[in-house]
Amino acid sequence: MPKLIGCKHLVYIWVLFCLMGLCACSKKIDPSKLVGRYEAHSSNGLETIELWPNGTYTQHFTGADGVKSTYSNTWNFEPFEGEPKVALRDFTSHFPESQKADVALLSVQRDWGRIRLYRSYALDQYYVKIDLH
Repeated sequence: MPKLIGCKHLVYIWVLFCLMGLCACSKKIDPSKLVGRYEAHSSNGLETIELWPNGTYTQHFTGADGVKSTYSNTWNFEPFEGEPKVALRDFTSHFPESQKADVALLSVQRDWGRIRLYRSYALDQYYVKIDLH
């Protein structure tokens, strides 16, 4: 007769899955990994943010009506209150109900290897890093 997996083994398996989940969603972020292109789609249009290694960013926006705009300024990694953040100077997001900010702090989240910059968790508004291989 086959031997059944004991309760002790099930606990070990469950702990292993929990640890894998924690590693995949770790809050530790290497600031050099933030450099790259991020995209967000909303009812207003398509927005991309390019974070450059020299500390500047370029924001491109194509509105739902086809109007395009480009803007640049500076950015930096900001561990704010123990949470990893990207600080964008003089930034206006094009998500609905957004306002211009002298410094916009976007929360950094790494989830299963993908990096997202969140404008709002509550509204599920974020920019996702695009791999450019």
